[in-house]
Amino acid sequence: MRLIALAQAQLLDMVRNPVVTIFVAIIPVLGVTMKLAMPAGTHEILASLLFIMAPYFVSWSLTAQTLAEEKEKRQLEALFLTPVRPWQVVLVKSGLGTAVSLVFGLLIPLIMSRAPARPLLWFGAYLALTLFAVGFGTLMGLLFQDMRTLAVGGTPILLLVMFSSTMSWVMAKPGIWDVQVWLPTRPSMELLQAGYFGDGAPVLRHFLVMAGYIALLWLANARLVRRLSFAGR
Repeated sequence: MRLIALAQAQLLDMVRNPVVTIFVAIIPVLGVTMKLAMPAGTHEILASLLFIMAPYFVSWSLTAQTLAEEKEKRQLEALFLTPVRPWQVVLVKSGLGTAVSLVFGLLIPLIMSRAPARPLLWFGAYLALTLFAVGFGTLMGLLFQDMRTLAVGGTPILLLVMFSSTMSWVMAKPGIWDVQVWLPTRPSMELLQAGYFGDGAPVLRHFLVMAGYIALLWLANARLVRRLSFAGR
C-alpha cells in the first residue's frame, strides 16, 4: 500500500510539473509534425529516431530531472523523514518512467500508421532500450545534486548517447562500426529495426550486450541508493 500511495503522489507531482509535461509531450508532437512535413520515403528514418528518442526523453524527465529537482528543493530529505525509504522512491520513479516509455512505444506505430513486422522482437527491443534508458536517467539523477549541475554535466552525456544511437555509423570507418557492436548504441538501433521493419540482425548477441549494460547500470544505481539510505539515517 505504501508503494501505491507513493506512486500516486509521484505521478501527481509529475503531472503538475510543467517542465516534465513539456519534455514528455515533445515526442508525440514531434512525431506527428515531422510525419506531416516529411516525404513518405523518409518515414522509416523518422520511426527509428522516435523509437530511440522516446525512452531517453521520458527517462530523463521522469527520473533524472525529478530526482535532481527534489534533491535541490530538499523534498527527498523531507520524504525520508517519513517511513518511505530511498529505494522505494527510486523504484517508483523508474517504474513510472518505464510504464510511460512503453505507452509512448505503443503510440509511435499508431503515429507512423505502420505495425511492427515482428511484434515480439520489436517489443523486446523497445523494452530493453527502455530499461537501459531509465537506468541511465536514474543514474544521472542520483549522481547530480541539482538541476543546474544536471543540465551542465548530464545533458551532454544524454545527447552523446542519443546521437551515438541514431547516427548512421555504418558510413564511418570499419573499425568504428565494429566497436559499436559492443556498445549499447548499435544493438539497440539494429534490434528495433529488425523488429519494426523486419531487417536482419544478430538478435541474441545484441540482446546479451544490452542485458550486460542494463545490469551494470542498475547495479550502480543500487550502490548509490544504498549510500543514500545510509546518508538519510
